Amino acid sequence: MEHFELEDFDYDLPKEKIALYPAVERDHSKLLLFDKERKIKHLLFYQIPELIPSGSLLVRNISKVIPARLFFQKPTGGRVEIFLLEPVSPSPDPQIALSSKNACTWKTLLRGRNLKAGLELFPLNSQMHEGNLVAKIQEKNPERTLVEFRWSEDIDFATLITSLGRIPLPPYITRADEDIDKIRYQTIYSKVPGSVASHTAGLHFTQSVLEKLKANSVDFADISLHIGLGTFKPIETRNIFEHKMHSEQFHIELTTLKKILSFFRNRTSRRICLAVGTTSVRTLESIYWLVQKLVTQKDKTLTLPIDIEQFIWRNYSPLLNPAESLEFLIESLEKQQLSSIYGSTQLFITPGYKIKFFDALITNFHLPRSTLLLLIYSFVGKDWKRIYTEALNNNYRFLSYGDSSLLFKVVE
Repeated sequence: MEHFELEDFDYDLPKEKIALYPAVERDHSKLLLFDKERKIKHLLFYQIPELIPSGSLLVRNISKVIPARLFFQKPTGGRVEIFLLEPVSPSPDPQIALSSKNACTWKTLLRGRNLKAGLELFPLNSQMHEGNLVAKIQEKNPERTLVEFRWSEDIDFATLITSLGRIPLPPYITRADEDIDKIRYQTIYSKVPGSVASHTAGLHFTQSVLEKLKANSVDFADISLHIGLGTFKPIETRNIFEHKMHSEQFHIELTTLKKILSFFRNRTSRRICLAVGTTSVRTLESIYWLVQKLVTQKDKTLTLPIDIEQFIWRNYSPLLNPAESLEFLIESLEKQQLSSIYGSTQLFITPGYKIKFFDALITNFHLPRSTLLLLIYSFVGKDWKRIYTEALNNNYRFLSYGDSSLLFKVVE
């Protein structure tokens, strides 16, 4: 395997290139096209239906950002911010935790003074004391901080935080959240609450763009991967393979798996499988490697929830193609009368990884030295630097609220 170091994925990103607000209209953001001949063209996002062949399949993440920033106070009046990271009980599945009534526990980040285990916190005076809500710090140490929420009224936790919480903007958006972010930091097709960061590749889609794609017989396969704060964590090890990848929860319906299988069974050479965002890539590629692991085992029984380790792809051979892998997985689910597959993935896509499912990727422009930039390499190789230089030289806006790109996979 070719040797890579962190410096190979660095570039200078001036602060003024980081978008602090979204484009006035979603689909009027710029679109950089990197085509199959490795040529670069500059377009606008609303032109993307013209670039996707009829009969293609778009895989998109329908996870929804939750208002994860909660503001409480100590009995003495001191202000405390609780940032929800991921649920612990009654389930690590955000959907179950958010629908819970009376109590739930989350891994959190806390901001405030003299915060210790056992301390009880209350909503700020300026907020409604919804359902007699109390937050108790259960555990606080360098590894993790757990907060238990308890309330008396017969309402779910999602309703509580919708009333009390604020949208969690990325750390590089150096302004307070505003009303516009409640709308524009979500995709128009998000459905499943659970993310604490947005699926930003999908922010450019409008109803008009979706309708034009459908009119061209382009289909959609919806998965959910709940994006955590780890997506912003920079790589700090010089050897990129020593980085510890964050883990995220995902869920795919059996009907979705069957739709994707149908595409691969019936595809022609022109039709493409297109990922909307890096999370869509990581989710489908994770289940591919799960199957490669299962087929090598004596006991091939699928056990849920699954847990995909970051370098699973270096430990198993690609014995089955994508269609065969989907057939195996669907058969396993149906045999156990399961309607979906779910679990967590830590899959780390780096140089040397061969993308299995996808021919192209829609994505924004990412931070230097990030895991997302390494994933981009798996599509376009060393051309990533040329693409990013071209974007910078043409005044593209970068990161979450920035412009978009359509990158076709380089086939060596």
